[in-house]
Amino acid sequence: MNYKILKTLAVSIFMGCSILSTQAQIYVDAAATTGDNDGSSWANAYTDLQPALDAASENAEIRVAAGTYKPTATPDDSTDDNRKKAFHFNKDLLLKGSYNPVTGIQDFTNRSILSGDFDGDDVITGSGSSLSISGNSENAYHVLITVNLTTVAQIEGFLITGGNSNDIISSISYSGQNFYSNNGGGMTNLNSSPSIVNTVFSGNTGARGGGMYNLYSSPSIVNTVFRRNIAAINGGGIYNNNSSPNMVNTLFSGNTGSRGGGMINDSSSPSIINNVFSGNSAANEGGGMYNGGSSSAPTIYNSVFYGNGADIKNETSATATGGNNFSENYAETGFTALTADPFSDSANPIGADGVWFTTDDGLQPSSATSPITDEGDATKLPLDTLDLDGDGDTTKAIPVDITGRTRITGTAVDAGAYEHDSAVLSVKNIDSSKLDIYSTGYKTLVISGMLNAKTTVNVYNLLGKMIVSETFDKFSTSNTLDVSRLRTGIYIVEMYNTNHQVQTKKLFIH
Repeated sequence: MNYKILKTLAVSIFMGCSILSTQAQIYVDAAATTGDNDGSSWANAYTDLQPALDAASENAEIRVAAGTYKPTATPDDSTDDNRKKAFHFNKDLLLKGSYNPVTGIQDFTNRSILSGDFDGDDVITGSGSSLSISGNSENAYHVLITVNLTTVAQIEGFLITGGNSNDIISSISYSGQNFYSNNGGGMTNLNSSPSIVNTVFSGNTGARGGGMYNLYSSPSIVNTVFRRNIAAINGGGIYNNNSSPNMVNTLFSGNTGSRGGGMINDSSSPSIINNVFSGNSAANEGGGMYNGGSSSAPTIYNSVFYGNGADIKNETSATATGGNNFSENYAETGFTALTADPFSDSANPIGADGVWFTTDDGLQPSSATSPITDEGDATKLPLDTLDLDGDGDTTKAIPVDITGRTRITGTAVDAGAYEHDSAVLSVKNIDSSKLDIYSTGYKTLVISGMLNAKTTVNVYNLLGKMIVSETFDKFSTSNTLDVSRLRTGIYIVEMYNTNHQVQTKKLFIH
């Protein structure tokens, strides 16, 4: 079990220690049938996402329940073309999806879906060179548009699908910018660099950038999947135009385009660390990646290219450099040749459970002896600026892979987005008769039970790192534990005493 899934489980026992937030929270639930629908709580949630985006102030947090959401408004308020409808925002927000409105917890096994498929009739078949998407002639040109965002803005926990940016004539005006309707079916960013985390782009089409189109934009893309997107011209997964996004632990799988099936860089120099390009295709050049324009120079580390036809194609003046990379056929410095498939099941990237970011995903190393296992350079991992493990430390290297497993084992990391058989924290069965923990406010927990002997209480994050620990002498009354340093998330509280009693519970801080 991985921490992303674990943090979303509805658990039977919560220890409710609320940490006050400086951000206003707005709630959206397509299934909300009662209440005031003003977004003030789950009971009063908006049923439509766009009004929440419009009403939100800078730095607000929008929590979106699982379900399917379709655009209901055009960015320019026009009414002449229904396909111009798109979700859109131009201020730094935290847009977080896949919430269970009953428990208030994110559950990434049941995602919030942002869909441009107005009629709900898209049919997606094949992958890579055989990929076909039909029934999308009425779909939105863009599912999501952003402008003027910084990396403070965050988009987390969505499936973005059903965009069809295929109109070479029309454009959409928004926030002083023009968005052409043939670029960026899933998402288009203009002068906009949000952080995109734990999100899937799938089943989108466009002339350029089926999954995403970036123009003068450098988003941070972490733990994200681009799967089965189509570009009629270039950049099935992503088209970067004068843009240099930072991409970590990200997958490009089964995308296709004329050039750059996985990604095209046009006068762009992205940072690509621990990514996987697998099963992408291009009718012309660069099944995995195409680097064009006079100044494209992506830096690539700890990444794997396999099964893309020509993995990387550079125009004469473009370069792709780095180290500790693996490729089936790109033989430049910093790339080691692969002679066999290094993955556990590249034909089924999502795995048998049909859920991304889990330990049965097919694009993880096939075994401890896979040529990509332990072959990365840990010094190239970027800082954990998004605090993926929730421990409050953003100055260390990213500590987790795409599933939430420990990224660094010893001194080595695996190449690609996954660590093979890395440790995860197990959770013991709950016997509530032996432990009682409850909140007296957002700074302390009251602890009682099992206190007929010297008792130690440890609080771990979901990677198994101890965050808080305290030992209490034998006593007959309750005691308190300071948890004010803990950030929003789920933790494991373990109690054990000198009578050899052990108990574990989950702690939810919101």
